[in-house]
Amino acid sequence: MNGFGRKIKRLRAEKNLSIGEAALKLELNKGSLSRYENGSVEPSLSMAKKLADFYNVSLDWLAEPDIDEAL
Repeated sequence: MNGFGRKIKRLRAEKNLSIGEAALKLELNKGSLSRYENGSVEPSLSMAKKLADFYNVSLDWLAEPDIDEAL
């Protein structure tokens, strides 16, 4: 799992949303959201922006590497 995926998974959990609930609110297939969260697929820039807006965080914050990735 990459830092982006780890972050959006954590943000979803903080909102107490299942992957299905979040996908529905994002108008996204839950399989796609799952792949973004586990890092097997990188979202497009427009989808990354949509995720950032949905979770009320900056796109810069989502894109920056986790401390674990930087080491």
